[in-house]
Amino acid sequence: MSHSSLDTSDDPRALRSRRRMSEALIRMLRREDLASIGVAELCREAGVHRTTFYGHFESVGDLAAEVFASIIDDASAVTPPHGRPIEDVSGAYLDATVAIIEAVARDRRAIRTLLESDVSHAFRAHMRDQFIRRADTAIGVMRDNGIVVPDNTDVSAAYIAGGMVSTIELWASSDSDDTQAYARSMFENMPAWWPLPG
Repeated sequence: MSHSSLDTSDDPRALRSRRRMSEALIRMLRREDLASIGVAELCREAGVHRTTFYGHFESVGDLAAEVFASIIDDASAVTPPHGRPIEDVSGAYLDATVAIIEAVARDRRAIRTLLESDVSHAFRAHMRDQFIRRADTAIGVMRDNGIVVPDNTDVSAAYIAGGMVSTIELWASSDSDDTQAYARSMFENMPAWWPLPG
């Protein structure tokens, strides 16, 4: 389990170290597989000590799970337009879904490796938790725009989040490059109450 969920430090040195380790991992994954990256090698690449690494993470896999879940979460950020037709609001969520699929496509090799690794469960859990939060917000936006949504938004958010994680896994395992068509297909399979973009 990663220490990162407990690490709420705003200490600039800690933040800088985490950033350096994350950037080093991404560089290294362009050259080699996750399984071949050791802590010592990663620390040399990042210019940090092993004790620094272990102060934040238990393994390279834990770091990778956090890094790529964060990349996907960043891609899923959406600011729905206010005062626009619901089709435009839904379109903003479709655009965010395209951005997610594009982010996965850019790092497909690393994400495939993560999904097949011993930290797969942690990676999926990171994504699921982030998508539950995002889906809960989206459901509130839909409700505020007059869409009748189920009363139990916890279940609805979990349902959407589980679907997002599974469809990301399916996309990562494919060789397709049509991000627009795949994102549209994801939307066509959303709950019946979710409005489709215009």
